[in-house]
Amino acid sequence: MATLEFTLDAGGTAIRGKVLVPGGRKKAPLAVLCHGIPSGTPVEGDPGYEALAERFNRNGVAACIFNFRGTGDSDGDFSLPGWIQDLEAVLDAARGAEGAFRDCDPRSIAVMGFSGGGAVSMVCAARTGGLRALASLSAPADFSHLITREGIGGFIAHARSIGIIRDPDYPASEEEYYEGIHACRPVEVVARISPTPILIVHGDGDDTVPVSEARLLYEAAREPKELFIIPGGGHKLRLDPVAMDKAVGWMLERLR
Repeated sequence: MATLEFTLDAGGTAIRGKVLVPGGRKKAPLAVLCHGIPSGTPVEGDPGYEALAERFNRNGVAACIFNFRGTGDSDGDFSLPGWIQDLEAVLDAARGAEGAFRDCDPRSIAVMGFSGGGAVSMVCAARTGGLRALASLSAPADFSHLITREGIGGFIAHARSIGIIRDPDYPASEEEYYEGIHACRPVEVVARISPTPILIVHGDGDDTVPVSEARLLYEAAREPKELFIIPGGGHKLRLDPVAMDKAVGWMLERLR
C-alpha cells in the first residue's frame, strides 16, 4: 500500500488529503470518503477515516480521505457552499488521474459521505454526474431542522469554539451565512443523481438527524436506489459494524 499526499486549490482555499493505493495493481478503482461536520467531542477508540480507507485497500480499491475547509489540515472556515466546492475540486483531481491520483481509474470513482458530508456528496453527484456509485450515511434531507435562523448565532459561536471557523471576521454576515447553509438541499437534487446508483443508510435511533430524513431522500431519489435502515442505529454510523458492512460491501460490488 502506498500513501500519496495532496494539496488542492478550491477557490483559493488549500484542501489537504491523501490517497491510499493498494499494492500490485495499476489504475485501481477509487472510493472518496467524506467526513461530516465535526461535533467537537472526540469518540474514545475511534480509529478514524484511515481505517476505513485501509479496508477498501484490502479489497483492491484505492481510497481518498481529505479535510473539508475549516477542519484538520485544510485551510479556511466551515461553510457548506465551500464544502461543495472542496469536494468538486477533489473529484476534478481524481478524474484527472494525475499527482496523488495517478494510480486511480478515473472511470471508476465512487463516493461515501457521512452526515453533512453525505449531504454535500449528494449535491455534488447531482451537479457533476459520472460516479460509479454514491453511499450516503446519516445525511439530512436539508438543514432546516439542524440549523435554524434563530440559532445561527449560536451555531457560529459553537463553530468558533471547536475551531472550524478560524477567522474572527468570518462570516461577514450571519444572514448570508445562514442562506448559504440552507441552499444545500439534497432532497431537491437527489433525483438528478440517477443513473448513478445511490444507497441511503440511516439508523432509526439517530438523535441528530431523524430517520424520517432518509425516507424523504429515498422517496425523492430515482432508481437505482436502495434504503437501508439500521434498527437502533445512532448517528455515527462509521462506528457501526452493520452500517459499514452494508455500505462498504455495496460500494465494492459497484467498483469491481
